[in-house]
Amino acid sequence: MTLPMELPSSTPRDRLRFDATVPRALVHRASVAEVFITDSLASAANTPDGAEAVFDVAAQLPRGHVIGENPAAYDFLLIVEVLRQTGVLVAHQHLGVAIDSAFIFKSLSYRVRSLEALRIGSRPANVVVSLTVRPERNRAGRVLGFEFDGVFTVDDTVALEASGALMFVSRRAFDLLRTKGRERVRAADPGSTLVSRLAPAAPETIGRRDPRNVVVTEPAVDTAGNALARVVVDTAHPHLFDHQLDHVPGNLQLEAARQVAVASVARLHGLAPENLVVTGLEAVFTEFAELDLGTSVLARVDGVRHATDLGLLAVPVAVRTEQSGSLCSDVTVEVAQWA
Repeated sequence: MTLPMELPSSTPRDRLRFDATVPRALVHRASVAEVFITDSLASAANTPDGAEAVFDVAAQLPRGHVIGENPAAYDFLLIVEVLRQTGVLVAHQHLGVAIDSAFIFKSLSYRVRSLEALRIGSRPANVVVSLTVRPERNRAGRVLGFEFDGVFTVDDTVALEASGALMFVSRRAFDLLRTKGRERVRAADPGSTLVSRLAPAAPETIGRRDPRNVVVTEPAVDTAGNALARVVVDTAHPHLFDHQLDHVPGNLQLEAARQVAVASVARLHGLAPENLVVTGLEAVFTEFAELDLGTSVLARVDGVRHATDLGLLAVPVAVRTEQSGSLCSDVTVEVAQWA
């Protein structure tokens, strides 16, 4: 006799379902295979004024994915994507944000609390993100954006804590915003030209295996811990460009920061790139990065930090993503050796 995989429970949080994904439009994905969110619930304690609200969002992490190359642990980009989809779903499903709105991530940060919780086991991991949001509304009550704090739990173990901010604009407002942004970049650098074809780094130098997932050129790293690379944009990538975009997406910029950080720390400290994992992230997005302009990644490796809660030595790396001298994102990636 075969027993059911999901058994009913009496607590609201345990009533979350993991047996099917939500509609892909609710998380801004074109491919059903790229949807990881399965369910969500609003807390019964949420107040009518909506100044602060709590939601539990369920997701499932796949053991096999185009970006999930590390056989030991769930990939950094998968975690980032679940957090992104969580925010988008809450906005549409619970806060009444129009489905055709454009979403702009302003900031994202997280701190890993348990690497063991992120280790890949014998079945896909069930994730619950408990998200506390503080919406910003206009006079008519429409949600313009929100700040959030979240606890990311994997199979009932707290894996990491996160925070960030999003804003939502109409498609018309987004188009105007993008037009002004392009004009600003061209005015600042009128001699800018179309980005040339770039040679990606060798996968093993930046902690990757699949050449499709390499998003930077070979990083140049000096003995002082400074590094420089260019972003390699592949608009056919099935995850990073799941649907058509008119800019370099934030998750690609975060992956570029991760890859340069891994390469830099590995070279300076004589470590194997494939054994370096992200234990912390602080990211602020300041401007859109244009697809037709060259994008530079500049990194600086800081001193070693003792991550006492993880029992590891971690290394923060400050990374700037720039186009024509303008800052697009300011990211600090913390990496540690873990096998």
